[in-house]
Amino acid sequence: MAATLLSILEDLNLRIRQLTSRNADLEQENAALRDTNEDLRRRAAEADAARDKALLDCEFLAMSHKLADSPDRLVDTRRHIARLIRNIDRCLEMLKE
Repeated sequence: MAATLLSILEDLNLRIRQLTSRNADLEQENAALRDTNEDLRRRAAEADAARDKALLDCEFLAMSHKLADSPDRLVDTRRHIARLIRNIDRCLEMLKE
């Protein structure tokens, strides 16, 4: 009876060591997956920001082509718009006073 009790205890001890080892491996794997997940989330956010910037650039480019059909005319149109914006800013400053 004592021999069987000792063998049962040794078997339980072996299983506990195996489970402890397996648990440690899983915790390491979990930590690595968390790091990977965080990296992927960061890269996705960067990709979203780059996409949004590209869409904005595309929108500005489309608008600039609508404003003028040639590069020289586009430059003149941009200068004219800049002048109008400066005039609006001056008017706002005068209204504040």
